[in-house]
Amino acid sequence: MKNIYFLTIAILLLHSCNNSTQEANISVDGELKVEHLEPMFWWTGMKNPEVELMIHQENIADYQVVSANNNVKIIADENSDNPNYKFVTLDISKATVGMIPLIFEKGGKKYQLDYELKKRNLNPEKMTGLSSEDVIYLVFPDRFTNGDTKNDTIDGMFEAKSEESLGRHGGDLQGVMNRFDYLQDLGITAIWINPEIENNQPHESYHGYAATDFYQIDKRFGNNDLYKELTSKAHEKGIKVIKDIVHNHIGDQHWWMKDLPTSNWIHQYDTFTKTTYRAPTLFDPYASKSDKMLMSDGWFDTHMPDLNQKDKHLAKYLIQNILIKLHKNDDY
Repeated sequence: MKNIYFLTIAILLLHSCNNSTQEANISVDGELKVEHLEPMFWWTGMKNPEVELMIHQENIADYQVVSANNNVKIIADENSDNPNYKFVTLDISKATVGMIPLIFEKGGKKYQLDYELKKRNLNPEKMTGLSSEDVIYLVFPDRFTNGDTKNDTIDGMFEAKSEESLGRHGGDLQGVMNRFDYLQDLGITAIWINPEIENNQPHESYHGYAATDFYQIDKRFGNNDLYKELTSKAHEKGIKVIKDIVHNHIGDQHWWMKDLPTSNWIHQYDTFTKTTYRAPTLFDPYASKSDKMLMSDGWFDTHMPDLNQKDKHLAKYLIQNILIKLHKNDDY
């Protein structure tokens, strides 16, 4: 009986020591509220133990940031030429699942911002890619099936369902799910869905190629939880889901355009400069630099600014966004 008692005391002391080692004792004056924090969460157990947070808040550059978790290190705290942004890189190689307190200090006062680390449930070894045996069906969700008429009109979004040829026609993710049996009967083994993320543009936003938020499903299609349900049900039917990701350009109503993270975030010109759409130019050894630049750096259209992927923070942002979307059955 004494052995059990002493063992219990030892376990309690060890647990107490681990907690005190993990969390630093820092007194804070309040919670830091920010406009945007992306990615909104990350995972432990990733091959690359680093994640870069993009934090958007007025004059956030004035703050110094430290980690209040001894298992999480801040290896970079970078401001941009826009004082409303801060890029913080965390080393989470020793971190455990839970909320990570980050402390932002300004003028002698400290504010806490919690960042969530989740358990990585995805097993890459069980993932199945595409092969020549697959039969792929391209789904244009807005033009496919209207499975939920309640999302035809959404407050705060520019376009509602209409009869215009280039307008919204009401198709959504529920409509896609409602037709899984039909797709199975056709012999379909994979569906390629046109981008279903938010495209809150005033005109012609039905196609999905003018993103205004890379982390949210367009409310006229459903929401993030419904997309997770769609992928899960598709897999139950033996149907693979291809994610259509467009990182070349955005819509001009993207929240970035109101306050660009850096001056180099998009390609900017004195006058509107459109891409030539001539992709072979990039592979032509005899093409001029000017022709290559027009192809790769010109805007897709007047309302589709071209992203400058040479900006190191944007490049990191897009890579992490892809990884989030590859985990769509887990947390996205």
